[in-house]
Amino acid sequence: MKKAPLILFVGGALVAIGMVLSYTGASFISGQISIKESLLNSTIPAELQKELDPSITNKGAFVIRAEGFEKTSLVANLYDPSGTEIATKQITQVSTEEYFDIEGRGDYKLIVQNSGPETPIVLGLTHMPDKALIAINMLGQSMIISGFVGVGIAAIYALKNRKKSS
Repeated sequence: MKKAPLILFVGGALVAIGMVLSYTGASFISGQISIKESLLNSTIPAELQKELDPSITNKGAFVIRAEGFEKTSLVANLYDPSGTEIATKQITQVSTEEYFDIEGRGDYKLIVQNSGPETPIVLGLTHMPDKALIAINMLGQSMIISGFVGVGIAAIYALKNRKKSS
């Protein structure tokens, strides 16, 4: 019966540490993202601009979330600081993510156009997160899952021992 509280304590500690690591990783990752919410119609495109620097990381990403995309015809275009189009993506699902190379420092511009009915969209533009930040976030999530498994094992162990003692 003495093992159940120890397993419960270790499981709880794993959950707590995992939550801290996951929160830390997620807050660093989300702190770098520029986000814009817009109601997109056929007359005015949605535009998001962010300064990106290849010295931070040479990969960038844009994310588009479009509710009701089935009824619309959405096209996303990404432009580098010189105004050259570097990526084009037809939006064919609710959430779309595309990666691109950051060639030079400057303002990168994401423009989404709609030739259908009005639809709400959310745009995001950022540097690709550092692999260490992603690893911290994943480690935290793994620790949370491991901790909950440990808590479950402790509960089963305690119930089995309680039945044996009665």
